[in-house]
Amino acid sequence: MARGCVPGELIGRVINLFRNAHAIYVYGGSLDCSGGDVDVAVFTNNPPVELPNLSGVDLQVFKKPRNTLFFAYVVETGLLVHGKPLHIDVNEAVRNEVGKIGERVLTFRNSDDEVMVCKSLKELMFLLAALRCGLDGSSNWYRMSHCLMSMGIETPLEFKNCLSPPSLGTLRTIGEPVLNRVINELTQLTNRLRLEV
Repeated sequence: MARGCVPGELIGRVINLFRNAHAIYVYGGSLDCSGGDVDVAVFTNNPPVELPNLSGVDLQVFKKPRNTLFFAYVVETGLLVHGKPLHIDVNEAVRNEVGKIGERVLTFRNSDDEVMVCKSLKELMFLLAALRCGLDGSSNWYRMSHCLMSMGIETPLEFKNCLSPPSLGTLRTIGEPVLNRVINELTQLTNRLRLEV
């Protein structure tokens, strides 16, 4: 059951906890040994009120996937370890993300919430990488960073873990030049692809 750096015993414990799940996916950096914790997404009609705390696992539980880039990464590039495969309309997911570019720029520049400021730029970086390098070429932080580096854009580590981000001042000081480059590239790409920003 192990692939890459995914520990089979740990995944077995997740499967035992969620036997009735429609699908369980492992995704992100652990699939190519570039991440820390093992990222696991469980899709079930009966999510628990409180998630079990499993050491070494970043566990998220959903009823069903939505057409967003995050779920496209989970379902289309992740490893199905239990249940039946789910599918995402990747083109619709990308269109949905492109439609949120302006909102994310406003969030980055105006929000008082460090987590939201961090996530807004992180999501824009992943969108640019997905458009430029495809889902497989941008499916985790390492791959996304490598993709953007090929365009001369350095991804600041301060935006890697948005659940415990640095201060707003740090995020904006470090992130603003990156945001400007990302928006410039996104505008050019979406114009070429005829996607509306």
